[in-house]
Amino acid sequence: MSNSLEKTDFSKFDLDIKLKNLKNIHHALDQSSIVSITDAEGNITYINNKFCQISKYSPHEIVGKNHRILKSDFHPENFYENMWKTISSGCIWHGEIKNKAKDGTYYWKKTTIVPIFDSNENIQQYISISTDITDQKQWTETQVMRERFELIGELSSRIAHDIRNPLSVIRAAVENLKILYSIDDAKLKNMDKIDRSIDRITHQIEDVLDFVRSDTMMFEKYTLSEILADALDSIHIPNKVRFELPKKDIEVMCDKKRISVVMVNIILNGIQAINENGNIKIRFKDADEFAIIEIEDSGSGIPDHIIDKIFEPMFTTKQQGTGLGLSSVKTIINAHAGKISVKCNPTVFSIIIPKNPA
Repeated sequence: MSNSLEKTDFSKFDLDIKLKNLKNIHHALDQSSIVSITDAEGNITYINNKFCQISKYSPHEIVGKNHRILKSDFHPENFYENMWKTISSGCIWHGEIKNKAKDGTYYWKKTTIVPIFDSNENIQQYISISTDITDQKQWTETQVMRERFELIGELSSRIAHDIRNPLSVIRAAVENLKILYSIDDAKLKNMDKIDRSIDRITHQIEDVLDFVRSDTMMFEKYTLSEILADALDSIHIPNKVRFELPKKDIEVMCDKKRISVVMVNIILNGIQAINENGNIKIRFKDADEFAIIEIEDSGSGIPDHIIDKIFEPMFTTKQQGTGLGLSSVKTIINAHAGKISVKCNPTVFSIIIPKNPA
């Protein structure tokens, strides 16, 4: 009798240990992995907390539904067909899936789906165990994008340099033709159109070169007024554009050429915003260790839905723009340990740079 009791107690103790180990394994899995269980038809019967965290769905919103609710439309239909064909035939499926969370954001997971069989060897359910690889995928995409930008930058730089020379020849030829037809107003108007087209192409070339340029900044002391004068000298200013220039001057340690590029880009944006007819106000403000440059135009302003994107590379709303001008501007200001921002009604670009970046 006592032997029987000892065996029973031992079996109970052994079962408790197994249950405790199973509970620990379940807890570890819950903490580290995204887990879901579906029935044989693919309808979700269980999700763990990590599944809820990454998908932004609560259990009552997703249990009973199909995984299709998470489709991101990134993968082609045959991707899911092959997955289903694999697991429904009793095999284990491994792969990477891009899903869409409830709030519209996307996430990547590395997934293993295992079929579970009943005593008759029929598939009863599927268990999906995944790890979140969103950060790794984003890093990889960033690296690929960086390499592409470097390649595009090198190619663009070569093309831009090659275009510069024939443009200079065309500009010189146009100037000679202006002298030749100086009394013919109709021909001079056509020459002016060619001149403006050359200016536009030149500006676009400079946008590309400024964006891909990697040479070292040359910091020396300059006044903002002399940098502004250089910038204005390099711009074709239409007759109906009126400037209000700064009343004070500030000395800063900077790369003169790069800060001139910043001013040129923002002033040209202002000229385009006012359709070559309106006012542009430029102000310099002294703020102890910093210099503030404000450039305001009398245009209709930047729409709210794009104002946060205007400094992004390749973003433009202009038919003839490169989408690189303001991105280059931001890069230059960052390299000067400064900040650039924009606000509307009226449109004002504000640049803050230290007088001595060192």
